Amino acid sequence: MNLLKRAVALAATAAFALAQCAPSIAAQHDAPLDLNLPSLGTVAGADLSLLDERRLGEQIMTKVRADADFLADPEAIDYLNRLGYRLIAASHTIPYDFFFFPVRDKSLNAFALPGGFIAVHTGLVVAAKTESELAAVMGHEIGHVTQRHIARMFQQAEGSLAMTIGSFLLALLAARAGGSSGGNAAAAITMGTQAALIQKQLAYSRDAEREADRVGLQSLTNAGFDPKGMEDFFARLQQSSRYYETIATSYISTHPMTSERMNDMQGRTRRLGRRPHADSFDFLLIQARLRVLQEKNYDGWLSASKSFLLQLETAAGPRAAALHYGLSVAYAKMNRKADALRHARLAQQGASGHSVILDKNLAQVEFANASGKDGKRAALKLARETVDRYPYSLMAAEAYVDMLHEMGMNEQVVKFMRRQKAIPKDNTDYHALLARSYHELGRHAEAFAATGEMYAIAGNHKAAVYQFDLAQRANDADYYVMSMIDAKLREQRRLALDEEKARKGK
Repeated sequence: MNLLKRAVALAATAAFALAQCAPSIAAQHDAPLDLNLPSLGTVAGADLSLLDERRLGEQIMTKVRADADFLADPEAIDYLNRLGYRLIAASHTIPYDFFFFPVRDKSLNAFALPGGFIAVHTGLVVAAKTESELAAVMGHEIGHVTQRHIARMFQQAEGSLAMTIGSFLLALLAARAGGSSGGNAAAAITMGTQAALIQKQLAYSRDAEREADRVGLQSLTNAGFDPKGMEDFFARLQQSSRYYETIATSYISTHPMTSERMNDMQGRTRRLGRRPHADSFDFLLIQARLRVLQEKNYDGWLSASKSFLLQLETAAGPRAAALHYGLSVAYAKMNRKADALRHARLAQQGASGHSVILDKNLAQVEFANASGKDGKRAALKLARETVDRYPYSLMAAEAYVDMLHEMGMNEQVVKFMRRQKAIPKDNTDYHALLARSYHELGRHAEAFAATGEMYAIAGNHKAAVYQFDLAQRANDADYYVMSMIDAKLREQRRLALDEEKARKGK
């Protein structure tokens, strides 16, 4: 039952579980690819507007964010979105407001949700041998979104949206069960009479996968990555699955790589040839970070640290710096503060220049190791320097705010939040951080109002009404703030009523 609950939270919602990434398409070496590809999704998405698809995706994400395996890690989210938008910028697609996020899962997988939300398993990032391999998977998923394959699935359901989502949930249960025969058998029992419906919903996927392959390869190549990344990745998956069961085989079993697609991929990438791409330093850092964060207990963190130490025996340059960073993260999780600080410093010394990830980590572990106010202030100064160096970095801003809060400097938190540029006001974190400091300052109306804003952004209008009502009752802010609270309360009551009417109308 626990597996079912987790799957519901992570994908009852997931209108579409990712198939695979495999490139295809020829191109000129000296010009961006422009393939004039047919779009299966153009007609298919006619019944589900872009706005409706986005709203559905946002509703799904409220459940995804509540799942224990949603990894709300600023470093990983920032990196995945920078990589994703580099691919998007290199493709000529209909505009979507994409959001890429990590899922704590050691299997090699990724999947797209309606409206441009794309999940990437930590196992996929850790297992990628090159940044081009990771980019290939993400490019393929972007292709599913931009070609409107998800909308096409809903259209094929002939109006039975609830049944469609239910069938995808069961399909995802099979994926989460793994590639072993036992896992597949358990999933088959769970599916029961739904199996035929699932098959029908996924029947079109061969054409959709081929199209996503081609769109993914186009953006991969235009963005400057090695087009052989897809071929290399899937060749390794197929090779490993022939001889023994691994966490990789769940990807192959739930998204079979046909020989036709593999041959198509190899033919197209052979015409393109290899295009060497140097992995970014951030890719190495995030790989090391997620190797630690995908573990959930001391033994897992210890295993990761031993792996890093073994690799350090032969590593040099950026790779060694990334391994020291990974050790710092692992030791911090194990509460070995002195070791975490030592490797944070070694990581920074081994880097060729400043890195927001390394600078932020050093400030945090310096702060954790400081025993007195002077040491805390020195670490706080490092954090502020990182914010000033990277004014648009959400991870740097949030780390600085957390330190201010821990030192009881809540007035400074409020002042900083109003001036900073990194955390947008439509981000729930913005209001959560303010609410925390307002509460500490005894500014109750503003604390309740900030919490109400957080719920309003998340789409929980009933909870927002409750918080704004508490803010109105507290009545300890100035006239301007109380007027704003009154207006917000009226707005959220109306939205909550409209939502209730729509639910009853169904």
